[in-house]
Amino acid sequence: MSNPEDYGVILLERKIRYLWWGVLGLLIVAAVWKFILPHNSAVMVERAVENREIIVYVSGAVEKPGLVHLPVNARLNDALQQVGPLPEANIDQINPAEKLKDGQKIIVPYKPVLQLQPAALPAAGSQEPQGQTATANLSPSAGAASGSPNLININTADAAELDKLPGIGPALAERIIQYRIEHGLFLQPEDLKKVSGIGNKTYAKMADLVTVGP
Repeated sequence: MSNPEDYGVILLERKIRYLWWGVLGLLIVAAVWKFILPHNSAVMVERAVENREIIVYVSGAVEKPGLVHLPVNARLNDALQQVGPLPEANIDQINPAEKLKDGQKIIVPYKPVLQLQPAALPAAGSQEPQGQTATANLSPSAGAASGSPNLININTADAAELDKLPGIGPALAERIIQYRIEHGLFLQPEDLKKVSGIGNKTYAKMADLVTVGP
């Protein structure tokens, strides 16, 4: 029969071995629970979304144009509250409930303002009756607008109406509307030449067909 002391050592070694196997098993279970199983994944994703933000650029009829930092689910109204729309801002042309995206550019349009042409003084020695002065003082485009309903008002026309003008296609029509939003209303029909792509020849084709009148 072996020495009792040797037998006791063998039992102790077995107990230590079993103990280490037990600790290793617990560590494996903990690792599986933490890294493999979707434990609290929904909560973690929700918190990550809440901590994100978007950045949009706002310009046009606002007091503080520039970059605006907003929550990921922000609406256009949230951006407007930060930049402060001007009194002449045309809020009816935009949708405050629009959901914003990161990197979006927002242009707040101005309200349309009626621009009148300055009245021309009658020539010296002219005997023109006063009753006809108002009609004579109107600019050619404005006078034509009152008598010719076919003239297109470049300050109010949409893309479809502008596309009807000679030399203006869908691309130039969109440029005219974009210029109107960014720079305000046209003061005179000749201002169309300030739009990229419209030169003297193109404007000459439509000069008698456009107006800035009401």
